[in-house]
Amino acid sequence: MADAPVCDVVQQMFRPGPGLGVGVEVEMIPSFADGSPVPPAVLDAVFDLPFRTAARPSFEPGGQLELSPPPQESVTKLLAELDRILARARELAASAGVGLAACGTDPGRSCADVPLRLCTDRYLAMQHDFDRSGADGRRMMRLTASLQVAVDLQPGAAGREQWLVANLAGPALAAAFANSPHLDGLPAATPGTRTRIWQGIDAARTGYDGRHLDPDDPVGAYTAFAAAAPRLPIPPAAAGAYHLGTLFPPVRPRGGYLEVRYLDAQPPGRIAAAVTAVAVLLLEPVTRRAAVDLLLPNLGRMSGQWTLAAQGNVPETGPLLDLIAAGKRRMPRGFLPDRLTTTNRETP
Repeated sequence: MADAPVCDVVQQMFRPGPGLGVGVEVEMIPSFADGSPVPPAVLDAVFDLPFRTAARPSFEPGGQLELSPPPQESVTKLLAELDRILARARELAASAGVGLAACGTDPGRSCADVPLRLCTDRYLAMQHDFDRSGADGRRMMRLTASLQVAVDLQPGAAGREQWLVANLAGPALAAAFANSPHLDGLPAATPGTRTRIWQGIDAARTGYDGRHLDPDDPVGAYTAFAAAAPRLPIPPAAAGAYHLGTLFPPVRPRGGYLEVRYLDAQPPGRIAAAVTAVAVLLLEPVTRRAAVDLLLPNLGRMSGQWTLAAQGNVPETGPLLDLIAAGKRRMPRGFLPDRLTTTNRETP
């Protein structure tokens, strides 16, 4: 599939998954006690085999730590495993004199303070490409961290609905879970800085203007988005599969599941709420359909919606969270933990 044309690769990316599985990728920003950035090799040296097996750690271009435990058949099981992994990650990091910040943007540094840690052809080409549209590409690569939630893609109409609502709900959920109160190491006006950074990157590669969305033909629209995006000037980018991996939409189809990418990294106490919100929205049919009805009028104005999200001012946030709160009660017994909040506000 590596050298297959884009249209064939996209078709595979939208194939349905096996059931109701849920996964998560947790990113954190490492720092030494004096606030200086941490070379990945420092943490890599203290990660033992049991931790590597359970957490599957890796690093982002600025040295951000990413933990990617295997998906689970319920949010309850996923979060129980994640709690153990995060506790162990902090313990191991502390043994190297490193703290792990759970926030969407680096709280104390600018790009000038954080070198590009992964100087591969891919990341050097990405940086060059991003630089053409300003400083936000470098900020994204070096200074940001996310909480990514993966949910199995359902077959047929349910899957098309999942794809649509996952994208349309992005601004509201990004605002609800905004956790990026710093820009270039200084206090920012709103906690939505990471969302604002993503908006500053070329939309031909990110789709933050909604150009990749079509409720009637999601595969065709995504294929057109991918075909129109510029390819990185490196040999592997000629392959369709590689090129698709250089695109960064708010939601990415991954072959069997959807990867929701727009949430800021969360403090441990809010991860459960964020994962649950996405899982209920995409897997509970009544909630999903009601959310489509609520959000579909925004389909042609996604750029404006993301601007509102960065400002923390999306009108649909409250109604969407209410739909999710009601939907939690319709999920199968044991699928969700017994007690949750939707965001930092209590819900019944």
